[in-house]
Amino acid sequence: MVNFFHHRYSKIALDRTLIPERKRIDFVLIHNSVYSKDTNDPEKKKELERHERNRERFKSLLEKEGFSIQSDTVGEHVYIKLHCPFKRLCVEAEKVRLEMPLKDMTIPEGKPMNFLDKFVDRHLDTDKDVLDYVSSQFIMNKVHLYEGWEDPTHFFRPSIRSFLVHHILINLDIRSDQEKEADAAAEESEDEEDQGACSFCPGPCRTILCCGTNGRPTQGPGQQPNSTALKKKGLKFLLMRGTYTDFLVLHEDSVKSHEKEDNLPNHFDTAQTQVNSLDEDPRKDLDDSWTKPLKFQPMWHIRDYFGEKIAFYFAWTGMLITTLWIPTFFGLIVFFYGLYQSVTENTVTNSTGVAGALKDVLGDVKRAFDNDITPFFALFICCWGTIFLELWKRQRATLAYEWDVDQFEANEPDRPQFYGTKIKQDPVTNEAAWFYPFRRQILKFTTSGSVLFFMTALVIISVVAVIVYRVVMDVDYCPNMPDNECFLLTTVLSSIMNAVSILLLGKIYDKLAVVLTDWENHRTQTRYDDALIIKLFAFQFVNSYASCFYIAFFRGRGASIFNDRYVDSCEGSCMTQLSFQVLTLMVAKPFPKFFKDIIIPFLLKLWRKRPNCCRCRCCPCCRPNQVEEMDGENVDKCKHSSHLGFLERERLKPDLGDFTLGEYTEKVILYGFLMLFASSFPLAPLLALVICYVDIRVDAKRMLWWYRRPIAFVAEDIGMWHDILNLVNFIGVITNAFIIAFTSNWGSQFDTAGKLWVVVGFEHIVFALKFVLAYMIPDVPQPVKLAIRREKYLIQKTFEDKPKDVDYSHLFPTGISAKDTITEEDTDDVEVKRAEPSSKPVTGKKSE
Repeated sequence: MVNFFHHRYSKIALDRTLIPERKRIDFVLIHNSVYSKDTNDPEKKKELERHERNRERFKSLLEKEGFSIQSDTVGEHVYIKLHCPFKRLCVEAEKVRLEMPLKDMTIPEGKPMNFLDKFVDRHLDTDKDVLDYVSSQFIMNKVHLYEGWEDPTHFFRPSIRSFLVHHILINLDIRSDQEKEADAAAEESEDEEDQGACSFCPGPCRTILCCGTNGRPTQGPGQQPNSTALKKKGLKFLLMRGTYTDFLVLHEDSVKSHEKEDNLPNHFDTAQTQVNSLDEDPRKDLDDSWTKPLKFQPMWHIRDYFGEKIAFYFAWTGMLITTLWIPTFFGLIVFFYGLYQSVTENTVTNSTGVAGALKDVLGDVKRAFDNDITPFFALFICCWGTIFLELWKRQRATLAYEWDVDQFEANEPDRPQFYGTKIKQDPVTNEAAWFYPFRRQILKFTTSGSVLFFMTALVIISVVAVIVYRVVMDVDYCPNMPDNECFLLTTVLSSIMNAVSILLLGKIYDKLAVVLTDWENHRTQTRYDDALIIKLFAFQFVNSYASCFYIAFFRGRGASIFNDRYVDSCEGSCMTQLSFQVLTLMVAKPFPKFFKDIIIPFLLKLWRKRPNCCRCRCCPCCRPNQVEEMDGENVDKCKHSSHLGFLERERLKPDLGDFTLGEYTEKVILYGFLMLFASSFPLAPLLALVICYVDIRVDAKRMLWWYRRPIAFVAEDIGMWHDILNLVNFIGVITNAFIIAFTSNWGSQFDTAGKLWVVVGFEHIVFALKFVLAYMIPDVPQPVKLAIRREKYLIQKTFEDKPKDVDYSHLFPTGISAKDTITEEDTDDVEVKRAEPSSKPVTGKKSE
């Protein structure tokens, strides 16, 4: 495979057109600087020796894979800097079937046609400097057909380098062959159901799996399945066991980072060579456009730096913000109409003083949310949800095509954490392969469902507890209190207690969901993510909306607590309490995220910069790091002082974790408040718009400067979240129909039968409109369909063999000899090479 790869780079090296590859730090592994020789404790010494042995094994594997390795020590931490050579990246890119742009095959960009397009292109567009190419699956021996192949340093964009290096590291396995066989035997013995069907043979053939006549494959010498299909012990295993305590993916060097962080370029030769000018500065480009409030998001630059998975999240959020302007405008009209109606209908007032006037104003505002045009707003919001998803489908199809990831999941490899316990015949290759028994999967799924049910029960209990508190306070204490104090102790305080309960239970379940999903042993990363998303959203749905559903459909319906004395009724209409509850939850939800993402990192940064007189030297966590303690003379003597200081500062930055999972959860819950209870709170679109708009700008800053750089992952869409959004839209139609009929003042004019007819009529009208809208808006834009067809034609034309003169009168050339045979290497490049006799020296230039 690599023969023609070598030839082509040898040729451009001789022609002096090859740009030499520059070593850069692709990955940094961190471990403690305490070794086994530094302790006399037998148990601690044994543990440290095991870590050292595992690190040596992993280092040997890295060197075998061609990695360059450098090590630096700062205080109590050792930084292992890794560089993956270009050739190894190419091997991995071909293995994961990555698509890369073809040389000199740019796709022309459409020019603005009208005044609005020209204005947007001139003032708002942030991706004007991006070129789109026709792309094809990467093949090493065709490397000369791809754009930028003469520059190995920049051939792969930053996100792809991060993705490929991480993929290599997590798929390495430090186990020896004997350990792999022992692990396979241990996993096999755990399945008691099929003990007699398939086991290890005794005697000399102990490592060969023998199966009976029960339909499983019989294994013989040379047919043993690859034991590495079991759970691999690579980077994630070493991090879990503490062999390595942490890892870093360094940010790209930037002019702005020199001002903010005083770091140097992230290359191996940083300390020796000062670079005054940068050929590329992706972080500065992102900061100049992404963080600006009046510009579009630079989606291509985000994708090139952070990967498609994160870029799709920001594209989806951007589409949500763009489409929210219309329901926001409509919601303001509904609110001000209701406010006008409330003020004009309640002109007589007996309140006096500032407190009385404030009470009247609050009363008018509360009544403004429930007015005569509320049903039309609910119908509009339900239809808007369909329009938003249909527009997102078009945007997703366009981005997936332009980013060349529309077929990624079809080629997705197995997770390295996946392990099999039995063997079966692969239906495609007919080879023996490891698999995980269906019976075990069902057992684990049932257990996970039971945990979810238990946590949901806790949510319901917490909601009931808050309701009991509010009812008892309202019945026993409020009669002796002023109205304002009663309102604070019942409505306001109960809403805050419910919000706190939601946040605490949500944090606990987030941890449980990750543990359960790891335990379920999913084969691919996409399946793993989907299973985790379902668990999180199912719980968050009940956790976030239980109190709202209670107020909307159960409160004030004659339900009593303990006895007839404690009846939970609404003051006036339950619509007012529902509106206030939705407002409280929508405002309270972003505060923990704001505190965790901004306030805590800022306080930690200030704490680390405190003066030495405020530090406790006896406490390791309070000591300044070694680089900060150096005086000017020592800094000059330290060869890598600036670079080491940069590594230490990067380590101290907070980790983003699973960024997209948390962000999607927050935004979809916010979207749920908007869709499920829009008829009760017409200002919900405005609140969601403000929250999302501020959030993406804050996320831009913290991802670029305040937090560690995340690993870039490839994705072709937003995954399971799209199905969840469809489900929320469907439930939203039902909830809004019942709120209008049974909760709002507008529905009180009907009897029970009339209300049911309102529900049926509303649902049928909305579902019919949603179907028409979904049918009228195609999922894939017509220009994208045409571009896909053209791209397939151009790829086929580029890779097809050139026609040659062929003699059709003979099956094979006359006078054929042994020299005219095709060697095995030629099949990789579909080129014919004459085999020279081994005794005869090769002369002349070898054909490519």
